[in-house]
Amino acid sequence: MLDAYSLSELLKPYLEPRLVSNLEFLLLFLLMMLVMNALGVSGLLSSLGRKIVNRAGTERKLAQMLCLLVFFTAALVTNDVALLGIVPLTIMVGVISRVDVVKLGIFEGIAANSGSLLTPFGNPQNIFISIAYNIPLGEFLWGMLPLWLASLGLLVLFVHFQFGNKKLHHVKEKGVHRDSAILGLAALCVIILYFGRVLPTVVVAPVVVILLIATRKTHLIWKKLDLKLYLVFVLMAFVTYLALKVYTLQLSGGPLFFGSIALSQAISNVPAAFILSGAADWRILALGVNIGGSGTLVSSMATVIAYRLIKRYDSRASIWAFMKWGALFCIILTAIFAPLTLLAGL
Repeated sequence: MLDAYSLSELLKPYLEPRLVSNLEFLLLFLLMMLVMNALGVSGLLSSLGRKIVNRAGTERKLAQMLCLLVFFTAALVTNDVALLGIVPLTIMVGVISRVDVVKLGIFEGIAANSGSLLTPFGNPQNIFISIAYNIPLGEFLWGMLPLWLASLGLLVLFVHFQFGNKKLHHVKEKGVHRDSAILGLAALCVIILYFGRVLPTVVVAPVVVILLIATRKTHLIWKKLDLKLYLVFVLMAFVTYLALKVYTLQLSGGPLFFGSIALSQAISNVPAAFILSGAADWRILALGVNIGGSGTLVSSMATVIAYRLIKRYDSRASIWAFMKWGALFCIILTAIFAPLTLLAGL
């Protein structure tokens, strides 16, 4: 009954299934960006960040708490929108606390990519894969859990050895606009119900819009929308759709795993997922494009976002500084999961 009211079924007589999947992806990603903006406008993220600074006490503890905040938040609101909310907050508390903001931004970018890979709504490539392959929520979570846990352990290890125990200054805490925060969280829950296959897109979209309007801060929510970023995803979706009408890559096994990682380094993991979506096994594709999200600066839009925000703060921030840790992260995870993937016969 639910499928009867899905966007795919409604548009099936008029549009190709792959185009419908792309349109559904773009709609859901836009809603996720707006919901994250609502949570930012409510003051919830700012308040949480200030509390974290005051509870951390040391630079290392602050880095651990902020990176873990990004890691777990990205699994719920996508890596890109999590960074759009938390990196500006990091810059603010970093300046106040006199910590290395550039280094924090580098590891928050890694945290966003690695934390988001768990859920079908954690990043744009997962949103697309879950829609294109119609994967149940539980199956997706189970398939990505080993990589997510390995990424968490590696992130904690990196952060521990890269930050010291310098004492931090106390910052003044701020209040939260309670009604806006509650409505924003409710809108997020509605989107999660879509990925749990409880509600179809044609129900989720209007309900989320109504909840955002109810915050009475719609103009601020739209004002904070990074339209350039969204248009990049629109361009990616339609360029790859048109390209796939001409030629489709249908890889499997090792070539799919290594190919998805390599292609992500060259053109970013979202278009890589689009181009390789002819693969029969979604797990290898998802593992590859998520591991491949760390590495070069363009391997993930989350990395580009983190770099762009940090570069505005400190013009001396180098591309190499962002790439070297991401590349090391990618190499280690590839070394761990390549034999596991091939031996499992995925």
